[in-house]
Amino acid sequence: MNSLQQSALSPMLGRLYRVTLGGLLGAALALLLIPDAWAVQATPVSLNFTAVQGGPNPTSQVVTISKSTSRRVGWKAVDNAAWLSAAPFSGTMTTSDEIVVAVNASGLAAGTYSGSLKVTLSKGGSLSIPVTLTVASATSTKAATTATTATLSWAPNTDSDLAGYKVYMGTLSGLYGTPVDVGNVTTYTAGNLSSGTTYYFSVTAYDQSRNESIHSGEVSKSIY
Repeated sequence: MNSLQQSALSPMLGRLYRVTLGGLLGAALALLLIPDAWAVQATPVSLNFTAVQGGPNPTSQVVTISKSTSRRVGWKAVDNAAWLSAAPFSGTMTTSDEIVVAVNASGLAAGTYSGSLKVTLSKGGSLSIPVTLTVASATSTKAATTATTATLSWAPNTDSDLAGYKVYMGTLSGLYGTPVDVGNVTTYTAGNLSSGTTYYFSVTAYDQSRNESIHSGEVSKSIY
């Protein structure tokens, strides 16, 4: 190639080099920008619900989805469990939007259930929000609220003809129901006490002829 041909081609090669380099840089820049432009985030990142068999459904919770740019984009939400739902399940947003997530515990057995809500942007970004539903047994819940107890103990009576003790209990000071004959022991546990109630207790001793002593000092216990 003579010098005249080389002079003519040099500007063309320079322009081709600049165009090719510019194209490669532009493509690389686009690859770097696209993930950030359509990345989606959720607040909170997971949800937990608690329900009781036969009781009302737990209160719905709100998830905020957002992205870093202000470009308008469509989105849709898809759940993967029959007891899980989202509203709305699709929409458009600029920077953020809200989704109301609800669960339906009707007919579910006691246990822990796991699901998820997948949010996908029309431009390709997506995320998955884990959702946990814990259903407690109505029987175990009732037992837990009624199994409250109060344990009493007292100093033994020293009379030689002692036969046993009686425990009196009531919900008003000085007013008791039918006593419980606990025999010749010095402790007694009262069970099935109701939450939110104060109970009052007194103890008497009786001899082998069933003669009963005067009441001991009164003690009380509030159940919470």
